[in-house]
Amino acid sequence: MNSSPLPAASIPVDDVRQLRTELRRVMPPEAFQPQPLRGVIALALVPVEIALIWVVASQPLPWWACLLFSFVLGQLLTTVGLAAHEALHHSVFRGKVLEDVLGWVGFSPWLVTPGTWRAWHVQAHHSAANIHARDPDVLPRQEEWRTQGFAQLFHAISPGSGSWLSYISFSFFFTAQGQAFLWHHSNQPQLQQVRMNRARERLLTVLLALGWGALGWAMGPRGALYAILLPHLFSNISLMIYIATNHWLLPASQDTDNPFVNTASVETHPVMDLLHLNFSYHQEHHIFPAMSPKFAPLLRKHLRALNPEASIVAPHLRALRTLFWRPALYSADGRSFTTPGGTPSVTTADLRRRLEDASPPAP
Repeated sequence: MNSSPLPAASIPVDDVRQLRTELRRVMPPEAFQPQPLRGVIALALVPVEIALIWVVASQPLPWWACLLFSFVLGQLLTTVGLAAHEALHHSVFRGKVLEDVLGWVGFSPWLVTPGTWRAWHVQAHHSAANIHARDPDVLPRQEEWRTQGFAQLFHAISPGSGSWLSYISFSFFFTAQGQAFLWHHSNQPQLQQVRMNRARERLLTVLLALGWGALGWAMGPRGALYAILLPHLFSNISLMIYIATNHWLLPASQDTDNPFVNTASVETHPVMDLLHLNFSYHQEHHIFPAMSPKFAPLLRKHLRALNPEASIVAPHLRALRTLFWRPALYSADGRSFTTPGGTPSVTTADLRRRLEDASPPAP
């Protein structure tokens, strides 16, 4: 470690460059080196996934045992997928070949290719997190809901909209986001700078879908249900209970990507942190995307010493409850959430106070 951080709150939250510079200075150099062991462990889980798929699809197990295996398989898919997320940020392997191998095995269950992920997440999202129009994952604004069919659909499946779809959408939301980027967002003028061979990635995605469909057909309805469909559902839910809390309770901006304002982490159970590779430390990931999440707890410690106001961490269950409590559209300035009709509304500042309050959120 190089030296001690500056006194608390000496750098304001809107000075992104200086905060990052100071945090990098006090972090150990190995925090920014690839951590290949994480990738090796993830790849070693792939034969376990295949074995579970074979057991569920071919063995005469009772329904409850199949359901249990489906859940376990869904968690394995999540773990390997999160390792692939790290790899495609260059924090696991030094070479592109191994990154692509882990990217394929990690993201293909959700019909996302490594090329699509690099364009969608690494380029588009991380260059403009929670920026209106430029971030493919940002919630729509009220005026967009009034004029755009896609915004109306996004709102309908988003937690807080009150739609019945919003209460079941976590089971397919991540897969839907990937397809939305590939077929819709990547065509938008504001994302034309994203480097992606759209025709190639679309063809590969169709082939992936056909491959999974053929495997399900070969397994039969029961095997497809327990070995493919339910693990896909469980893994989508596992991802979305994190993803939905990362940005959708915080301010959006017209032009500024500031992870000390627009990105949150969640405090979850230590077992979930172990299984899901510290993915709960999402603000820390946005501060240094190429840093292994292995070092995220240390980064949080230094950030809190540097400026406690810049560290945004919410209890996981409280954040999830608040997602479904607050409206699901941004106002024009991105500093409050509202309904299509404009009432009720709640400011993002109030939401942060609610999340950080020791008392539980109102029902």
